[in-house]
Amino acid sequence: MANHSLLFSLALVIFFLCATLHAESSTTGFEIKNDLPEEYADVPLDLLVKSNKFIDHQVLKVGKTLKVGVTQNAIYYVRAILGNKFASVHGFDPSRDAGHKTVFWLVKKDGFYFSYDNASWKKDSPWETD
Repeated sequence: MANHSLLFSLALVIFFLCATLHAESSTTGFEIKNDLPEEYADVPLDLLVKSNKFIDHQVLKVGKTLKVGVTQNAIYYVRAILGNKFASVHGFDPSRDAGHKTVFWLVKKDGFYFSYDNASWKKDSPWETD
């Protein structure tokens, strides 16, 4: 009887481990990488990410990446401030991004770039000033 209980417990542990790994691998989200040159190391990249049930504020250093998991039916707004410049993008928009596991963003000197494969980039939003 002890062997059956042990086997049953082991089977439950394996089941829950597999379920957790599957849930993590199917998570949808977006990533924002601060790809500014080192000359911007002392200029804070201030990011505010908002959706209907989510809010996060980060200061992202050069070379660092912010990863955000999303609810697939919500738009995630990103507001960025870099010194006297600002920009706004939809970090995740279900009407645009449905079917993609991750939306990638690069922050560069001239604005925000967008990709689904983290290799080919399209400029989405330039920096603006007042």
